[in-house]
Amino acid sequence: MLHKLWDRIIYRDPRFYAAFPSVATLADGSVVVAFRRARDHRWLHGHRPPAGHEDFGSVDHLDVRSHLALQRLSDDMEPLGEPSMLPPDPEAADQDASLLVLRDGRLIVAGFCWYPVSAAHVGTLRAMGVGLAGSPERTGCQFIFWGGYTRVSADGGRSWSPHRFLPVVPDLPDLVPELRPYLGGPVRGRMVEASDGTIHLASYAVRPEGGRHVALHHASTDGGDSWTYRGVIAEDKDGAAGFCEPALQCLADGRLVAFHRTFGLEDRLATSISHDGGRSWERWTVHGVVGHPTDACALPDGRVLLVYGYRHAPYGVRARLWNPERQSIDETEEFIIRDDAPSPDVGYPWASVTPDGRILVVYYIADGRGIRHVEASLLALTP
Repeated sequence: MLHKLWDRIIYRDPRFYAAFPSVATLADGSVVVAFRRARDHRWLHGHRPPAGHEDFGSVDHLDVRSHLALQRLSDDMEPLGEPSMLPPDPEAADQDASLLVLRDGRLIVAGFCWYPVSAAHVGTLRAMGVGLAGSPERTGCQFIFWGGYTRVSADGGRSWSPHRFLPVVPDLPDLVPELRPYLGGPVRGRMVEASDGTIHLASYAVRPEGGRHVALHHASTDGGDSWTYRGVIAEDKDGAAGFCEPALQCLADGRLVAFHRTFGLEDRLATSISHDGGRSWERWTVHGVVGHPTDACALPDGRVLLVYGYRHAPYGVRARLWNPERQSIDETEEFIIRDDAPSPDVGYPWASVTPDGRILVVYYIADGRGIRHVEASLLALTP
């Protein structure tokens, strides 16, 4: 069973929208939290509206200064000083942060980028067939999805390799015709290192025909120095269901499982299973678990902790303990970590086992003034 010990603020600043965190326990036992940080302009006019006000949720996932930040924690899981900012891509804004500690002790972060475009170029780019997100009124400019990437640190996140963009997905159109191919897709979800040393990473993409969300598989056999596109994990060619923000986990019996956020399936979890290291995938299975996206943290006893955001009243974060050898996911019992969020803009949890065997779950949440920030809950396993 699960028992919650406490909730704690990891990072909060009224001038920033902090969200989409991940957490990792490093080889030396220290714990780091990575998250996306972007400007929240509401501080400029002193307006922090209460819950329910029309401006309470007026923050956006697109910002030209969006970047990744890394917060170190003490042995007691208290923030140690201010977070450090990962060097940004020279052209594009960084989004999301997905951490993995390799067996050799190195730290990998995966994310994706948005390329900002001024209004003067929008018409020309649209005529070329370039997809644009955002609006000048809301986000200051518009953005081109620029690709998914990974970065590697050999010193616990103090320094990082340059952005290494994922390989071209061959059956998707160029991001910019003949100039920028479709590189990997957005990444939000746990990578995993298999027993043979292969690192598996999942991304997602939107098919231009019909707007279908599909989950994609990438792999590295050289410790994350290079990546190969392996193919599609899950896709509904009839267009009724969509799959995105996939997280991966290896089970003790060798199965590789992908956990999907879904569209068109009433916000229910879907999973895909591979019995051959991701070379092929079974058709997805839809579960009764409601919420998104799901992180799957392997526990030392072979069980898996599933944590997910819950964007239905009461808003918050939930969890389930899953024993893959003895039960199906739908047989697990739901545990409420938080149910006090003031808005549905909450979640994206990520879990890590701490050196003392407890579990730290990080997520983002809004406070009563609408300031999005990163919090954590410490969980203990009880008999």
